Amino acid sequence: MFLVPFPAPSHWLWIEHFVKELLSRGHEVTAITNFALKEPHRNYTEVLIDPPFDIPYYFPVSDIYESKYNSDLNNLFLYWRVGLSTTQYALENENVQQFIEHDDTDFDVIVSEQFYQEAFLMFAHKYRAPIVTLCTLGHANHIDQAMGLVTPWSFVPHPVLLLSDDMTFYQRCYNALISLADLVIRQLYYIPQQNKLAQAHFARIEGPELMPSIRDLEKSISVILVNSHLSTSPPRPTIPGLVNVAGAHIKPAKELPEDIKKFLDGAKEGVIFFSLGSYMKSADMPKDKMKAFLEVFRNLKQRVLWKYENEDIARLPKNVMVRKWLPQSDILAHPKVVLFITHGGMFGSQEGIYRGVPMLYIPFYGDQHRNALKAEQAGYALTLNFPEVNVITLGSRINELLTNPTFMKQAKRASELFRDNVVPPMQEAMHWIEYVIRHKGAKHLKTKAIELSWTQYLMLDVVGLFTVGFLLLAAVFYKVLGLFLTPPKPKAKPKTRDAMLGMRKPKFN
Repeated sequence: MFLVPFPAPSHWLWIEHFVKELLSRGHEVTAITNFALKEPHRNYTEVLIDPPFDIPYYFPVSDIYESKYNSDLNNLFLYWRVGLSTTQYALENENVQQFIEHDDTDFDVIVSEQFYQEAFLMFAHKYRAPIVTLCTLGHANHIDQAMGLVTPWSFVPHPVLLLSDDMTFYQRCYNALISLADLVIRQLYYIPQQNKLAQAHFARIEGPELMPSIRDLEKSISVILVNSHLSTSPPRPTIPGLVNVAGAHIKPAKELPEDIKKFLDGAKEGVIFFSLGSYMKSADMPKDKMKAFLEVFRNLKQRVLWKYENEDIARLPKNVMVRKWLPQSDILAHPKVVLFITHGGMFGSQEGIYRGVPMLYIPFYGDQHRNALKAEQAGYALTLNFPEVNVITLGSRINELLTNPTFMKQAKRASELFRDNVVPPMQEAMHWIEYVIRHKGAKHLKTKAIELSWTQYLMLDVVGLFTVGFLLLAAVFYKVLGLFLTPPKPKAKPKTRDAMLGMRKPKFN
């Protein structure tokens, strides 16, 4: 059973590959999702959240274009707000409610997206089935904790921060503060809210007193499939139950639509591909920024293929083609593509790396700034923040990426590293999902540290005991040593009779 309540199309497009792969292996799959499978399958059942949660209504794209989520704390609160809102909406959906109350299917495994919808883990308790989760955005502190690891903040930056594993003292202090704030608010506010949602919507099948807590359900996760890769993320401590599967969705390029293929094939100077992803729409871009893009594109020798949601653009340059939807990965595989202008989403970034194409990042929120930083540090990309976009900045960045051969060289190098895996990522993912099915869970893939408190994990209780013991021992040793080393007081000499007489003063009449 797949649980995919988050309504972002890009997330489903990634997870859909895992669903299809399991179907091709003969498994029966049921999914709670916002999106219908385009190709019906006899072994596939879907519980649709219809209509999906309207993210643009509650979290307007205009706010993102105005850079309202640029601060680190705003990013954290954005995740929590979106998570709680979409979780509540999905659980209140009539189809989901009926499924919770009336379905009595036996499931071998629950596969849930691990993206701030923790209340859905209660389905694993309902069906008494082991849990595998898909972590869309890569590693995070709470992901480590679910597997019995404590993230070392000294060299592992929090996911919302633009930091590397080589931090200065000030950066380590800031990383510790943000990580601590995340830990405290998550435990004292966010997880209790998810608990309330789970208890409220699963109450008809079991009383709240019999339900496990969300924290306990997180601890029971057998395997976490993480959308991360060794070549794109700094090294960090790991455990067997944390498995990297970045790039699992990327397949050999398919034949392109005829009009797009003709446009790409005929580009003598190469093609720039421009897409802001499935959520950020170029058609909603402020007019001054739109004008800057059009002016820069008009003066390029290269052709530009642009994912633009309104194909009726006035005075569109002759070297520019726009389409409402484009097969991104297949386009990036075309040999004439020389540059990818992207918002920096995880999936698009991985496709650009896999295809070996230099990138210009224009990040907006979430993990996009972090992805841009990693790409710049690796040498195959440049970054331009959206508020800074104008004819001069945009033109100079594009020109540098097109004329400096180092970017293409580093992009090809990054592609080689990203493709070099022991086994293909999708094969790795399928192995672990089927492993959990075969063994009805995999508690042995995590340590007993999952049951330890922070003080126990870091041995602060032991250090405290040893410190007190040392101080007591030192005090006793000091006392005993003082008794042995202190010299005895000299004894008074006995006084003789003459001396005593001599001390008497004579008496005179």
